[in-house]
Amino acid sequence: MVVKQATWRQNVLRAQTARLVLVPSFLGALTGAAAIAFVKLIDLVQWLAIGSTQWPLHVLPYLAWYHVLLVPALGGLVVGPLVCKAAPEAEGHGVPEVIETVMARGGRMRSRVAVVKTLASAVTIGTGGSVGREGPVVQIGAAIGSGLGQLLRLPSEQLKTLAACGTAGGIAAIFNAPIAGAFFALEVITRDFAMRSFSPVILSSVLATVVSRAWFGDHPAFTVQPFELASALEMPLYAVLGLLCGTVGAWFVWTMDRFESWTAKLPVPKMWRPGLGGLVLGGMVLLLPNLYGVGYATMDAALSGALPWRLLAVLVPMKILATSLTIASGGSGGVFLPSLYMGAMAGGLYGMGVQALLPGVSAHSGAYALIGMSGVLAAATHSPITAMILLIEITGDYRVVLPAMLVVTLASLVGRALKEDSLYTLKLARKSDAVWRQEDVILRTHTVGRVMKPAVHAVREDTPIPTILRYFLNHEVVFLYVTDSRGKLLGAISIHDIKDPEIRDLGSLVLAADVAESNLPRMSPEDTLADCMDQFAASEQDELPVVFHDGTLAGVVTRRDVLRVFNSELLRHVFLDVSVRDRSAGAIRESLRLGEGLTLARVETPAWLVGRSLRQADLRAAYRLTVVAIRRPEDDEDRLPDPAEPLRQGDILVVVGRSEDIERFRAAGRDEGI
Repeated sequence: MVVKQATWRQNVLRAQTARLVLVPSFLGALTGAAAIAFVKLIDLVQWLAIGSTQWPLHVLPYLAWYHVLLVPALGGLVVGPLVCKAAPEAEGHGVPEVIETVMARGGRMRSRVAVVKTLASAVTIGTGGSVGREGPVVQIGAAIGSGLGQLLRLPSEQLKTLAACGTAGGIAAIFNAPIAGAFFALEVITRDFAMRSFSPVILSSVLATVVSRAWFGDHPAFTVQPFELASALEMPLYAVLGLLCGTVGAWFVWTMDRFESWTAKLPVPKMWRPGLGGLVLGGMVLLLPNLYGVGYATMDAALSGALPWRLLAVLVPMKILATSLTIASGGSGGVFLPSLYMGAMAGGLYGMGVQALLPGVSAHSGAYALIGMSGVLAAATHSPITAMILLIEITGDYRVVLPAMLVVTLASLVGRALKEDSLYTLKLARKSDAVWRQEDVILRTHTVGRVMKPAVHAVREDTPIPTILRYFLNHEVVFLYVTDSRGKLLGAISIHDIKDPEIRDLGSLVLAADVAESNLPRMSPEDTLADCMDQFAASEQDELPVVFHDGTLAGVVTRRDVLRVFNSELLRHVFLDVSVRDRSAGAIRESLRLGEGLTLARVETPAWLVGRSLRQADLRAAYRLTVVAIRRPEDDEDRLPDPAEPLRQGDILVVVGRSEDIERFRAAGRDEGI
């Protein structure tokens, strides 16, 4: 028997390992292919808009002024209705929506988001929107990962990991930077560097890069001159650049915040705002063609020191305004590349000033433009690790490490001091979604489907009233649900609905469908527990029916069940947090004192419990203990316990109770020969 259990466990572990390798790898390849298709679609839209797929900066001078003015507006008129009607979450730069999906929705994202985001972003960028490619590819990759996970019916934790894998693949494919792509997903999206997230994200990033290189070639994202540090005396100069980049990054975040607040108050229908914003942007492009589209040509010129200082001085504030206008008005595109753009302009301008004042001490202005890219990116997005690694991958030169580390660190500190939110958290903060609070995360990452119970108290629509009355007398139930012959929920009956003497006198002439209340709140298995609690508060009920999309009665969910899950998960998160901190100190804590005389501890399942469920064991009655989590031998993290699932040998129970009761439970196991 022991040999069979060991063999079964090994097979399970092999299957999980294979899935851990194959699914992220396939997702990475798929995301790389999606990035290629997205770039080619941008080229197609640009060709339709301005008649060429070359750098727009080289084409715009040959177009009529009204052509340049109207192209961004026409693009906005296409994007507005497309996003508003098909997928509103495709609006903007995409990363906040991915963060919200991972942190608050259990990694679930609608599949159509990938299609709508691709089309909307390609039109926005191809018609001159002053945004980047990376944000759309991040959301596209996350949507593909989420869709693949839902297709495979994976749990929410693995859905979140696959969304992060898609994110990593998108960044890696666009910038030809697999390490930066992986760290962006871990640093910004999941905020988790644990091995269970790290390995799949790395695999996805690698495969996405392999696919993109097969099509685009192994070329850096930017044309960069060899970096040089003229002397050690330059380090204080780079320190000042870090302070400057932090200020520019915070300025960008503040401007974006103001623009999004102002445009929300415009007396213009939301679907037409991108067109209006595009018209204003077209006027700006007439004055400064460098603002059109992504801006690779302008960035390459700044990195080579080919732009005059006056143009650099103008492009920094104008790019901030152009990008903020494009995003705030409803355009679809990223802010990652615009941050690099502003950093290159600000760094190049600063480098020219330093070179003029200290010609024998400083390097060429392109070196400062290069380091400035990472500084503004770190300050605006609060992702210093990604910014630093991206710079190393772009240059392939280890000599950038010291100045990059200094600039990124100082820029991040200044950016956070001047503006608490980043470009990626502004939208979430404005929506007042407390996605960073642990309590809210628990409610939003668990679905009703995981908590609901079977709807055992249900009758057919043709059931006569006398039968229903006897049912209420024999069962202590609040509601009796009424379904049709196909199981679709028609309504509910309470005991108060049949108290009327006239109804009882009519007897079998009155059927369940005649008295059922059809206007009652309903939940879906995909709804979160946060949605469920909102419905409990609005309806003032303690039990709600759960229905599938076709209206079939799936089960019921009670307020008590939701609170039980919430309390268990909150205790589990507290325990895990302390355990992680203790591991970093060189110890593993197996118990945690909670106050009020309670302790949370890990206990191996005793032999006398193997094969029995928690409901059968009833540890609360026997030992005054509550099981808040369970760790299976094949799992790499705790899971919420299922009261009806039999326990197995090797299961670890996370229990809450008084210390003496926990010891009594352990002693009972030892008495049984454990």
